[in-house]
Amino acid sequence: MADSIHELKHNARILHRNITTGKQTSLDFIKKNPDLKNLSDLDIIEAVKRKHCLSQIAKVLGFKGWSHLSQITQIETAPVPTRERSELDYGKLLCPPRCMPFTNFWTVFYPEAKEHRDQTNGYLLTYGTQFLVTEQDYIKTLGLDPEDSDWDLIERDWANPKSIKARDRLYKKLIAHNLKDQTWL
Repeated sequence: MADSIHELKHNARILHRNITTGKQTSLDFIKKNPDLKNLSDLDIIEAVKRKHCLSQIAKVLGFKGWSHLSQITQIETAPVPTRERSELDYGKLLCPPRCMPFTNFWTVFYPEAKEHRDQTNGYLLTYGTQFLVTEQDYIKTLGLDPEDSDWDLIERDWANPKSIKARDRLYKKLIAHNLKDQTWL
C-alpha cells in the first residue's frame, strides 16, 4: 500500500497547489470538507492546508479521513487475528454506490464469510465492519479485472490475503480507477 499512499500524497499536493492558484473545480471539491464548507473561495485559498486535501481525498475513497485510511493500511500490512478482524472498520472503498445493485452474501463474521467464499469460489471483500462475498460481475463494476492473477495470490480474500503485496497492487489499481475521472486534479 506504500505506493498508493505515496500516490495519494502526490494527488494531495496537486490538489493543494490547484486550490492555492484558484482552480474552481479544486475549490468546489475541497468545500465538501466540513471545516471549509462555509468559507469563501478567497478564505479557502488562504486557509487550506495539505491535511485538508489528504482528508478530502480519503473521504472520496470511502474512508472517514486520512487517519482512517492510514490506520487501515498500516493494520492490514500485519497479520490480524480472526477475532479482531471483525472489529475493524475497513471503510467503503470496496462497495461504492455503483456496486449497490448486486446481490451479495453479507456477514459481520469473518469465518462465515470465508466459508461462503470457499463454497462459492467468490471474492471476499470488506465494507466497514462487515464482509461481503461477491462474484466476477461485481469485481468488474468495482473497476478491477476478476481474472487478474493478484486475486489468486490473495486467495480472493481481501480481509486476510495470502500475499499483502498482491492486495497492495489491487488497492493501487482500484484507487487509480476511482480517481481517474476526478476534475479537481
